[in-house]
Parts: sequence; C-alpha cells; structure tokens
Amino acid sequence: MKKITQNLLVAMLTLFSVVAFAQSTITGKILGSDISAPLPGANVIEKGTSNGATTDFDGNFSLTTTTNSGEVIISYVGYISQTIAFNGSADLGTITLKSDEVGLEEVMIIASVAVDRKTPVAVSTVKAEEIALKLGTQEFPEVLKSTPGVYATKSGGGFGDGRINLRGFTSENVAVMINGVPVNDMENGRVFWSNWAGLGDVTSSLQVQRGLGASRVAVPSIGGTINILTKTTDVEAGGNVIASIGNDGY
Repeated sequence: MKKITQNLLVAMLTLFSVVAFAQSTITGKILGSDISAPLPGANVIEKGTSNGATTDFDGNFSLTTTTNSGEVIISYVGYISQTIAFNGSADLGTITLKSDEVGLEEVMIIASVAVDRKTPVAVSTVKAEEIALKLGTQEFPEVLKSTPGVYATKSGGGFGDGRINLRGFTSENVAVMINGVPVNDMENGRVFWSNWAGLGDVTSSLQVQRGLGASRVAVPSIGGTINILTKTTDVEAGGNVIASIGNDGY
C-alpha cells in the first residue's frame, strides 16, 4: 500500500512538472503608431486557442500560454493586427500597431450648392445681406415671403409656429436641410422652427429648389428642397451691433 502511494505521488509530480514546463509567460507593451501612446484594452490571443489577455491602462499585458512555443495575435480596433512567435517565456518589449487607414476613414457630409445660371434647376438664393435686411424680428421662414412658389406664415402666432408651403406642399413633403443635413421630424416629416431659434444670425445663404428633387436620405422632396448654409468660422475679426423693435415691446 505504501509503495502504491509513493508511485502515485511520483506520477502526479511528474505530470505537474510536464504541465508547468509546457506553459510560458508572455509579457509586453502595446502602442499605437499614430498617437505614440499606449492602447488600453488591446487583445492578445494565443493562436489556435481561446486563451488570451487584454492590456491595462498603460498598454501592458501578461499572458500565460498553454504551450511552450507558438504564436500570439495582437489586435485592436482601427489598427492592423500583428502575429508574433514565441518560444518559452519571453518579454516581447514594446509592440507598435500600425493604424488601419481604411478603418479610420472620415465620414464627410457634403452640402451641394446650386450655382445660378449653371445648375439646371429652378432655384432661388437668399444671401445673408438680404436676410439681415428682411427678417428683423420675424420668424426665419418669413424671409422667404418674396420667393416664387413659397407661402410663409406665422400660423398660430406663437414663437416657432411658423410654417412654409412650397408649391402648395406642406413641410411634410419639403426637404429642409441645414448644411445638407435633413432636419425634418423622423416620424411625421414636419419641421418645428422653434428648434432653430437664432438661425437667421448664422445663415450665410439660403437656397430654395422648387419641384421634385432627388435625395439620398429618407426625405420626401416632392414640393422642393430648402437648404440652409451657415457661416464659416474663418471670417475676418470684427463684429456688428443690431437693434430691432417688435410689437408689444418685443
């Protein structure tokens, strides 16, 4: 009985020694090439297994592998993955992942502008000077009163109740955009001008296209399209003073 116990103990020690010998500890630090800073949360996976680890806030990691030799795959969103071979415990040092330019390509929203006498559409353009001259204390839609095919009114009389009809169509069938971004309500297509208070102060130009227009977004541009372009920040230093008077002391 004593001999069997001794043999079992020797076998267990041998097994643990083999397992311990087959494992390795891989350490290192991961940086991003474009920012030259650590990448926290980067994935380090032992190839062919589900064994892995993630980097800490400083980009450091420590991975205990299941085998003595093999490869680890290092990956991070927006960066090109790297595969590094190892043989035994090792410190891989600083590993720099290259930025994946395709994955980080910017998404740009471009607002197209019709050019007078060149773009083949029925369009009217209202410049910032005309807005400052005509708008006063009125609501923004009323600057289009003199535009052909447009009917603008205060409607209920309260602030933000103004509405526009373009060729007889209400705002549900008119695409209203600011710098090419649609602002129609997602549920019913209406435009609530109370959400855009002060728009007249920052508008560079306002274009109204009358008639059916093609649109890449889910806006039914049946009556026409109204595109509001705001002023840029690269203007010359300076300012202006405006004084206006409305009814009832407003």
